[in-house]
Amino acid sequence: MNKNQVHSPEVDTVQPEDISGEAGTVYVPPTPEIDIIPGTTKGVKGKGGLSTHAQELLFNEEFVEVMVHESTDDNAENPIFTSCNGVAQYFYRGRPQVVRRKFVAILASCKEHNVTTPEYTAGDGSRAMSIRRTSSLKYPFSVISDKNPRGAAWLRGLLQSQT
Repeated sequence: MNKNQVHSPEVDTVQPEDISGEAGTVYVPPTPEIDIIPGTTKGVKGKGGLSTHAQELLFNEEFVEVMVHESTDDNAENPIFTSCNGVAQYFYRGRPQVVRRKFVAILASCKEHNVTTPEYTAGDGSRAMSIRRTSSLKYPFSVISDKNPRGAAWLRGLLQSQT
């Protein structure tokens, strides 16, 4: 038997006390301990007491209206499948959709990268190769509406990142 395994018959369970059925007795359950919800702090004012991490989680759950552009490629994916924490979201090309911001972040991070090595003549007359890297969105899209004032800066930051 493994030391890390726990079997239920080996664990002592605490049973509640019996309640007498006498007239005039009132059952009062024990007072539960106060649970502190992670993500809340007293020091944050104006944000409902939420930590920065909790605020970002709420920001990513907001709805944004987007449209993935049509493609000239006959073999292009349609619909486009994305998933975040086990929740699937499909994007249909050419159709405006209202989706959670976290799925737009996935679309913005899907990029194709290309490397070319053109040959050129160096200043000293020798042949040389340069390396040119380009990247583009795999699924180009447009944001139709985003009610959060932070949304444009957030999207710009994602689109400018290398991945």
